[in-house]
Amino acid sequence: MFDPKEYAYQIEVTLQAIFKCNKFELGGIADANFIAKYPFIAIAFAFGNYYNKVDPTFKEKIEEFLSVFYLDMGKSMEEIGEERVKKLVEDFKEIIATI
Repeated sequence: MFDPKEYAYQIEVTLQAIFKCNKFELGGIADANFIAKYPFIAIAFAFGNYYNKVDPTFKEKIEEFLSVFYLDMGKSMEEIGEERVKKLVEDFKEIIATI
């Protein structure tokens, strides 16, 4: 059974590591509840932290990710669906791991 909180928690842990914060800082963006409702926004926020610091190759990866998932902006994980959420989280973690 699809549990968006499991995927949201994976992103939460990553965001807290990136920003060295707890889930209540940064306006709650690094909180699984927020992430489950607005995953694209939370991930775009994380990528924004790196965008002007990485070389063009990584910028391209970020741009590609954002263009692939752009239509999911403003949608919750429930609305996006399990298969797409799984891909979103996997791609996000892969890009972050290589930066």
